[in-house]
Amino acid sequence: MNDDRIVPFRMTSQLSEFDAALSDDVAAAMREQRRSVFSGNNVYSYSHGTRWHSRSTEESADDEDDEMQVHSMEVRVTFEEIVANDVGALSRYVNAVVSGMMQELMRAMYQALNESTEKTGNVVNAKGGGFKAEQFIEMLEKIEFGVDRNGNVSFPEIHAGPELAEKMLKELSAQGPGFEERVRKITQKKSQAALEKEGERKSRFPRRGKD
Repeated sequence: MNDDRIVPFRMTSQLSEFDAALSDDVAAAMREQRRSVFSGNNVYSYSHGTRWHSRSTEESADDEDDEMQVHSMEVRVTFEEIVANDVGALSRYVNAVVSGMMQELMRAMYQALNESTEKTGNVVNAKGGGFKAEQFIEMLEKIEFGVDRNGNVSFPEIHAGPELAEKMLKELSAQGPGFEERVRKITQKKSQAALEKEGERKSRFPRRGKD
């Protein structure tokens, strides 16, 4: 008896290789996009379940429980694209996946930042009257600078939409030398505090090599 069943993809081993190669392309493109937001040195893998328990700082008495968040999206390659042997659909597929996952990642990041700042009180409210230069000073005062692995002070970044960013730049550019001097002094003070704190941290590990 003849088997007349239609098998759309007969070369199953090649199909698996194709899927693996396409997944590698998506992962590589995702890493490249992620580097524009996060340093690769700050990305780690976690393979011990989906939940963890942590404490934000040694001085903090607040323990935190958290868990992995699932990011998902839908991408389609149409039947017409397959029939037409449209190989460009592969590039569009990779770009769509990376774009969608980056949107999910950024949304999760801003949500986490919002929850953290609301919890600690590090919030500057610019609603109602719009952004003012004094609010920039207030932001600087509330931020703790960090130090990277090379011993350099890492300065804060401002993330804003195009319209708000333009208003902020216009407002800050209109300030005089006195305002710039205030910013310089705050930045200098924060930088010094960050370096001192990093020095204290390193002093706990005298055998970890040179600074």
